Amino acid sequence: MTILFFTHGSKDFLNEVAYAVLSYYQHHKAGENNIVVYTDNEAYFRTILPAEVRYVNVSPAQVKQWRGAIDFVHRVKIEVLNDALQRFPNEHILYLDSDVCFKQNISFLEEKIRQGTPLMSLKEGVIAKSSLRHFKTLASYLKKHHYQIGTTPPTVVAADQAMYNAGIIGLAPTDLPIVKQVLQLTDFLHPDIQNHVTEQFAFTVLLQQKGAIYEVEPHIHHYWYFKEFRSIIAQFLEENKGKTFDALVALSAKINPERMGREKLAYKQMNFWQKLVQKISKGRKWKIIYE
Repeated sequence: MTILFFTHGSKDFLNEVAYAVLSYYQHHKAGENNIVVYTDNEAYFRTILPAEVRYVNVSPAQVKQWRGAIDFVHRVKIEVLNDALQRFPNEHILYLDSDVCFKQNISFLEEKIRQGTPLMSLKEGVIAKSSLRHFKTLASYLKKHHYQIGTTPPTVVAADQAMYNAGIIGLAPTDLPIVKQVLQLTDFLHPDIQNHVTEQFAFTVLLQQKGAIYEVEPHIHHYWYFKEFRSIIAQFLEENKGKTFDALVALSAKINPERMGREKLAYKQMNFWQKLVQKISKGRKWKIIYE
């Protein structure tokens, strides 16, 4: 199986992938899976990561092209997967956003992909029932268009369609046509709704046509809510500069975004009154858990 990352630009994003790979090696042996990083800074990763990690160099011009005529940042992810499925035509691919942390050995996921099970990060809820503004925008569009999007052929969406987070996506070699459909649906829909979840909605709807989506979150944590962890990674890498990779892997287990960010995630999931009680009773919104 190929574990696939894409990152470019800021050191913050590069460091997230470096930490993600360190967390991977906490639970896996060398050579157990292929690790591929699409990036514009291969040289930086070679100062931290082992030689077995492979790279696909991506220029700023390529990233701009992959954003498409709709100039949508998350469209790049679709194009990376489109490229990877053709570059590695016999590989089962597990794509990961940069802000993830491996919790256990995940090599068993390849068999799920092989069996045709679609993989995504986690279920975020039924779109029509959500109070989130970006879900409401999407629900309104779907209702107005009678749950049928005018791609060719039309994309039919269930009235009770759930949304799955696309921070993790598992794809088989035969899924290339689905990725091309995801591009088509995103390009059609995004100009009308201008919504940052357009791409994950497209992946959800089209992958679900294969069958029930398997949630990977219990095995790989996606800490999308905890941007503060970036400074913790940067400090960790600076303090441990020059140490061997094996030493970095062992030391990286001491910093864990799921544990350190659990108060923030719990706070984000509270309603207004719960947040108010938290601020009054604890005198804070949330804090980073260092121990």
